[in-house]
Amino acid sequence: MDRTNLVVSDVDGTLLGDDAALAELRNWYDQRRDRLKLVYSSGRFYQSVLESIRTTLLPEPSAVIGGVGTDVHIFGKDTPLEDWHYSFNGWDPAGVRAVLAAHPELQPQPDHLQSRHKLSYYGYDLPPEFIEHLQHQLEHRGYLANVVYSSQRDLDVLPRGANKGTAAAFIARHLEFAAEDVIVCGDSGNDLAMFQQPQFRGIVVANAHPELKALKSPRVYHALRPYAGGVLVGLQHWSSLLEG
Repeated sequence: MDRTNLVVSDVDGTLLGDDAALAELRNWYDQRRDRLKLVYSSGRFYQSVLESIRTTLLPEPSAVIGGVGTDVHIFGKDTPLEDWHYSFNGWDPAGVRAVLAAHPELQPQPDHLQSRHKLSYYGYDLPPEFIEHLQHQLEHRGYLANVVYSSQRDLDVLPRGANKGTAAAFIARHLEFAAEDVIVCGDSGNDLAMFQQPQFRGIVVANAHPELKALKSPRVYHALRPYAGGVLVGLQHWSSLLEG
């Protein structure tokens, strides 16, 4: 890669899951730090991602997107970028909770997985019709919220416009990267929004869920290796093309 690229990657199930492959990716990345900047994008929150950085071979990133796109931190700063939160107009968490409480299929996740901008529930093997109905209920009541369902278990309700894709676009602009210089990596449904951003390139790891494996685009590379090994071969694929 002659120019610098921004790599925005999911953590659990994408970079983490195979320690030997992560070591291989880390070695490759260490030789290319001048050409790559990293951002981690997780359903977990910033402090939890920091713990993974401390206890694994994950390289230190430039920034961390947490809470499925609801928080954006510059690495090393405990306070999130408030400019991102200013875009969350019409968010009413109390009203959203009341709607979700009427559905026995949904059980609130533990408190440490919740925030003022992310309401998280367990809902096992929910059909698409249920998700559509829930989204319609929220819209009917005037709540500006989006429902994100992944791994056939995790249901998150976020402010309208907040997701991993829009957060990746926000941090790319903040770090002064053009969209065509962004490469995103993921394995599950809450990563889908990153692949839907115009001009981003993508890497889908081999252990990905069906919603990502179904993606068909010349801008999406489907790796034959899982976890960090898939991210590595994907980056090698895009680097060879970008070097021309």
